[in-house]
Amino acid sequence: MHKYDPTTDLPAESREALKRVLDPMDATTFFNEMFEEGHHLIARDEPERFADLVSIDVLDSFIADRVLFSGDIDATRAEPQIMRNAFTLDNDKIDRSALLRLYQDKATIIAPHLHAHHKPLGDFVRALEPVFSASLQTNIYLTPPGAKGFRTHYDNHDVFILQVSGSKQWRLYDEPVGKPFRGEGFEPGVHDVGDPEEEFVLRAGDTVYIPRGMMHDAESFENEASLHITFGLVTKTWADLVLEAISKAALDHEGLRRALPPGHANSDFDRGPAREQFAEFIRDLADKAEFDEPLDIIAEDYVKSRIPEMEGIVRYASQVIAADQHYQASDNPLYRLIEDDESGEFAVVTRGGASEFVGGKRKAFDRAMNGEAFARGDLPDIEEEDAIDLVRRLLSRGLVRPL
Repeated sequence: MHKYDPTTDLPAESREALKRVLDPMDATTFFNEMFEEGHHLIARDEPERFADLVSIDVLDSFIADRVLFSGDIDATRAEPQIMRNAFTLDNDKIDRSALLRLYQDKATIIAPHLHAHHKPLGDFVRALEPVFSASLQTNIYLTPPGAKGFRTHYDNHDVFILQVSGSKQWRLYDEPVGKPFRGEGFEPGVHDVGDPEEEFVLRAGDTVYIPRGMMHDAESFENEASLHITFGLVTKTWADLVLEAISKAALDHEGLRRALPPGHANSDFDRGPAREQFAEFIRDLADKAEFDEPLDIIAEDYVKSRIPEMEGIVRYASQVIAADQHYQASDNPLYRLIEDDESGEFAVVTRGGASEFVGGKRKAFDRAMNGEAFARGDLPDIEEEDAIDLVRRLLSRGLVRPL
């Protein structure tokens, strides 16, 4: 299988975030040798390495100071297992006292998607996302001393585990299903766990990468609580791209849009002619299926689904686009251009959505995004009113920032 190295043209903050996860392992080596192939433990003697991303105090404030509902916070325990109604009220609010009582009784507290609420973690996620072109879901796990949150299982997405404080004993096992699909969850009792193939202690500042499908379990030690971040990579697969290509090809192939043979569900249906027709369709698809447009659709949907950096957006929107105010492209402006060759118009797809532009603004857009500081009067081939409109749109998408 061909290997791809995404590290050659990354924004500086993405390179730094990836280095923080992998260092001292070289990122190119990781993608060529480890990604989707096997686990990798990176042990360090740097207990404060991830302390600024999250802490027990941050989690404490999140639970204590907010009105939380089911899904905002969760709890788990390997044995005996916990039902969600053990810590939720009838109105679906989290019963914080019940949650803490469960924690005192060896339950792990989980804060899913905390990056949407805690800026340091959110900034780190936004920096890492362009590396993988994957949705990065975060789960924060606080496990009390001497506890085990989950039975042995596998995840259907690759994970990076960053130990923030405390430590955990990890055990890794076999990969019974290879690379599971997104909806292919672990089923207890179906797969023989067997003996662990590797055991190690993950300490504060350490990282471990575990590919999807590898069974694992972990438990904290008796002397202290364990806090770690799990970054889950929710990726698109080649199967997703093939399905998108087939869907597009079907728009231009009338035969694929015809009904299946009448009576195909009957037990005495003769499948021979239908099998030949199916083989003919497959041959046609092999000749006609496109690569670029289906990949563009997947890429654009991904970019629009990302969370933009919106800090200061109301303040910026309240300011006049003054002639002497200077701006500069953001350090990590994830975006894609969609161009209409006939009209010359284009759209900018970025985190959170898309903006449409007339073709006459293209040179001005390119100038705004080239990394050099600019004022509205520096934007070429554009009237003042249109320059103000362009700057406002770029500000609203988080593509530029005032200096």
